[in-house]
Amino acid sequence: MFNGQRAESDNGWTGHGGPWPYTILEEPDLSYHVERLSGHQTVGDIDLVSFQPYPEIGHNQDRYVVENWTIDGQAWKFVGIFDGHSGHSTVNYTIEKLPGFIKRDILAKVEGQDHYTSSDISNVLKNAISSFDNDITQGLLSLFPEGVEAIEKMTDEEIRAVVVVNDKPHPKIVPAMSGTTALVTLTDPQRNLFVASLGDCQAVLGRKGADGQWSTAILSSNHNGQDAAEAQRVRSEHPGEEECVLKDRVLGAIAVTRAIGDHVFKMPRIFPSRVFNLADPPAYILTRLSVFLPRLLTPPYLSGVPDVQQVALAGTRREDTVLVLCSDGLVDVSKAHEKPLAEVAARWIEVASRNMGDKPALRVLRDAMGGDDKPQVSFWLTAEMDTPWVDDTTVLVMRV
Repeated sequence: MFNGQRAESDNGWTGHGGPWPYTILEEPDLSYHVERLSGHQTVGDIDLVSFQPYPEIGHNQDRYVVENWTIDGQAWKFVGIFDGHSGHSTVNYTIEKLPGFIKRDILAKVEGQDHYTSSDISNVLKNAISSFDNDITQGLLSLFPEGVEAIEKMTDEEIRAVVVVNDKPHPKIVPAMSGTTALVTLTDPQRNLFVASLGDCQAVLGRKGADGQWSTAILSSNHNGQDAAEAQRVRSEHPGEEECVLKDRVLGAIAVTRAIGDHVFKMPRIFPSRVFNLADPPAYILTRLSVFLPRLLTPPYLSGVPDVQQVALAGTRREDTVLVLCSDGLVDVSKAHEKPLAEVAARWIEVASRNMGDKPALRVLRDAMGGDDKPQVSFWLTAEMDTPWVDDTTVLVMRV
């Protein structure tokens, strides 16, 4: 499939195995395969890529949504990136249901109203996303209306009769078994930009000033165990539980501290240990049950409540704005752990703004992969490893 010079590299992952064989590609093959494996496309006025070079078909768990809404005769734009994990079920459920869930609540707030505030919309976004996750919780609880004590008295056969339908997990259990982050942007008719983040995807806004220089603002949060504030929040909610955050992971098992789904970390332990186990024994997250179940004392450990930021753009020309949305794979590929995120984000804006109209999302990805460093870019494409060597990486670039 790949023709070029054979080489080996540990990609800087000292102590993690390797070196691994890979193929150094020459141009134009190198650029061709970057574009091919990133699935570059344009959706309306949005340029996007979703990169996962691991050869297993269907491995990529990132998703994106782009929708144009007409509300009260005016144009709104909804864009979202969702980074699924532990399977595809929750992320697929979310992209199918969440946009309509949010649109319904926006309609209820603004349709027929003479006035609404930015705070109104921020609150709608925050509440809609957290309510969406709460609905998954309530769906689970509705299967056992008599509560946890009743489950404890049930036999495996009795539980299985509730949670398995036609030899498949009950539809109310499916979106709870895996999880997804959510990065949602909404632009209203007055060009207010709202960004709701749940998890560790990134939203970066670039604005060109009168002096021709670009400023950069990170509009998303970093909800994972490596973030000191988030780790402290989890610890404060579980006093005395020294291992509620362990090795930068919640319960030593999951990196994100906020997500949709992941109810194995949100429900009493009888749900992962019996209900989920009987509904879907081969589920990926259950293979790690022994790691975190002894620490699962006072759930929930993950939050479904997003942070929301708002920026007024009415006084800025669209051509003087660039918004980069990405899953955390772009941070990993950029090797941002070696630099401050603000510095890396500024580089994304620099590259995107320079290439608007010429596949900017692809240019941002290529630059993060190593730009003109052919061996480095080639490694990301052709590494010969038994498991994925790069996280799913989705990048959307747009004017706002």
